Amino acid sequence: MRHGGVSLFFVLAACAASEPGPAALQDGPLAERLEARLVAKEADLIAFRRDLHRHPELSGEEQRTAGAVAARLRTLGFSVRTGVGGHGVVGTLRGDRPGPVVAFRADMDAVPSTAPDPVSFPSVTPGIRHICGHDVHTTVGVALAEAFSAVRDSLAGTVMLVFQPAEERATGARAMLGAGVFGSERPVAIYALHTAPLEVGQLGTTAGALMASRDLVRITATGSGDRSAALAAARRIVEGVATVDPSRQFDGVTGDFILVQFNGGDASSVTATLSLATEAARTGARTTITREVAALAIPSVSLAVDYQARFIDGVTNDSALVTAGSAAIAATPGAGSVVTIRSIVPAFSEDFGAFQAQVPGVMYFLGVSNAARGTVGYPHSPAYVADEGAILVGARAMAAVLLARLAVGG
Repeated sequence: MRHGGVSLFFVLAACAASEPGPAALQDGPLAERLEARLVAKEADLIAFRRDLHRHPELSGEEQRTAGAVAARLRTLGFSVRTGVGGHGVVGTLRGDRPGPVVAFRADMDAVPSTAPDPVSFPSVTPGIRHICGHDVHTTVGVALAEAFSAVRDSLAGTVMLVFQPAEERATGARAMLGAGVFGSERPVAIYALHTAPLEVGQLGTTAGALMASRDLVRITATGSGDRSAALAAARRIVEGVATVDPSRQFDGVTGDFILVQFNGGDASSVTATLSLATEAARTGARTTITREVAALAIPSVSLAVDYQARFIDGVTNDSALVTAGSAAIAATPGAGSVVTIRSIVPAFSEDFGAFQAQVPGVMYFLGVSNAARGTVGYPHSPAYVADEGAILVGARAMAAVLLARLAVGG
């Protein structure tokens, strides 16, 4: 999860409980076998997560993590590809019965942090910590491998597990896509989790935009005139499209918002990042900036606008998959309850949307806070702690969602 500040708190907007769905999945023998494997492996999965937590790796350096994941998948009978778009790992389990392909994505990288690690199994790598929950995401992916390997003989379809590098740099998803992550077996749907400061036992999502995408704007000045004055005028134009005060970038915002953050520049250019929730906001910002910069009349200065849309893709959920997934989770004991996220925090973004641009998908926020224990799972905060009970909750929820989508067929 990318953010726009340094070690600041992630704030979730107001949520409302979703409607329960029809009970179905938990009654069948397939789901019972999945559940039995998850329960039997819980302690082992927690140990796996703690090992990842002790040995965090930055974006592009996830070699040890990828090796641990690949080895685990191979022992469970998955077909495994490694080195996909960097240190990416793709595990595929084909059921004994025909059916569609469904995918789950987990990111693996950690982030720089010199703050003390407030757990009994702290990072042993100086200056690096898992304070965004990617160790939890990866462990949920391994939990799904354990669960589905136990029911392969009855599985109608194929489960694909995508373990992504370099999410924090927002380059890993596109690198995996460029390396042919799906191969010849394109999924009908892809799902993901991200830890969040909801209570353990809660998940959050919404139809449509869940996390802002980001655009990059670079305005370059050439010529013998007053380039400083030209760039100052261009900067004011970019500032003018903002609808969110930067001091409120960690507050929940609704609607077609635009957050503008300047990334520096030099005597010849100015660069800014725009966080946006909708295509309408993007179209408006791009049109305004391009038109008004072109209209500037600074003697002997030419200004060129390079507008890169979606350099970070954000997350936009498929509405039908959200509805079906929430029903499947509600019908599954131990999978938690789903709440609807009512607004977006502009400062945070994600590159899961690169996969969603190719395959319909849904991301869920996975609650990892525990008020009774006084721990809070705010991603990128120095005091980040993820309650490990969330691992089984997330695995049950995602198993239910994947089963439900497999049951629909191709």
